[in-house]
Amino acid sequence: MHGDDVRTIREERGLSQTEFASWLNQQLNRKYDKQKVSRWENSSERVPLAVVGLLAESRRQSRPKGPALVLAVANQKGGVGKTVSAVNIATVLALQGYAVLFIDADPQANATLHFGVNPYEPDAVTGKPRPTLFNALKTESSYDLDDLAIRVGELNIRVVPSSIQLAEIEPDLMVQSGGEHALKERLGTCRNRYDFVIIDTPPNIGQLTKNALTAADVIIIPCQTAIFSVVGIDFLLRNVNLTKRRSNPRLAILGILPTKFNRRLKNDVATLDDIHKGFGKHLRIFDPVPAAAIYDQTTASGRAAVEIDADAPGVAAYEEVAAALIEERSKRLETVNVA
Repeated sequence: MHGDDVRTIREERGLSQTEFASWLNQQLNRKYDKQKVSRWENSSERVPLAVVGLLAESRRQSRPKGPALVLAVANQKGGVGKTVSAVNIATVLALQGYAVLFIDADPQANATLHFGVNPYEPDAVTGKPRPTLFNALKTESSYDLDDLAIRVGELNIRVVPSSIQLAEIEPDLMVQSGGEHALKERLGTCRNRYDFVIIDTPPNIGQLTKNALTAADVIIIPCQTAIFSVVGIDFLLRNVNLTKRRSNPRLAILGILPTKFNRRLKNDVATLDDIHKGFGKHLRIFDPVPAAAIYDQTTASGRAAVEIDADAPGVAAYEEVAAALIEERSKRLETVNVA
């Protein structure tokens, strides 16, 4: 959360900086003053996480939730920053006060672990294995995704966890009648309880990715600025168009998010230029997320980089994606209301 966000929330409440500090002190039992609020708003001092959490929650409560915009984050090439991007985009939205449901549809469960959830740890109440997305997608399942969702941290993000067992669901989905609609069916009324649903997909075009595309409203394609990552974009786009024709006509491509970019490397610069030349006429190309150690370091911390360091390299790119999602959701809600 940046200084402009703090100022906007304060002004929405009609409070002076002194009154705003007093309100924060009452809520958090702190001793903030006008000068402290001023430094936050001028971005000369970082906003404490306790304040970020309180302001995000208050903003969330002032907004009616749902229906959610569903985002699939997909690329059949592994190692392109797909999961890291999905986690950080979800966290930016939560930091801005939106209710987010995160679905880890990748059997590697990297996003689940990134959020600090151990899918192999027994349930604290029942002592039984923790139910995961696998349990919801089984043919005979009666699970609602909310039954599986776990609140993580202080932000309004709930995670439907994955585990290696999820890989076993692929053949089951292939033989199910309408198996590509299983995840969409399980989402059901969950969409009315959240503002955004983020789905992290496996690095392939299997049944789980097809389920994500069928359930999604929009897709974003993270793509490392390396030649072999770019080659697969055309194949993914063909599958997106096939999904639009056969099962999900509302699916749209939000854009391509270049990742792991090092502007000092000629190959990275050349590849970024190729992405713009090859796809920029028809698709939005977001600003690249630079290669930065913080993204590797935070994968084991249980928190996203954008939450730990609001000034980390690449945060602006994730905020740009979040802004595009917010705009897309608003447009779709206006269309529904007009209809």
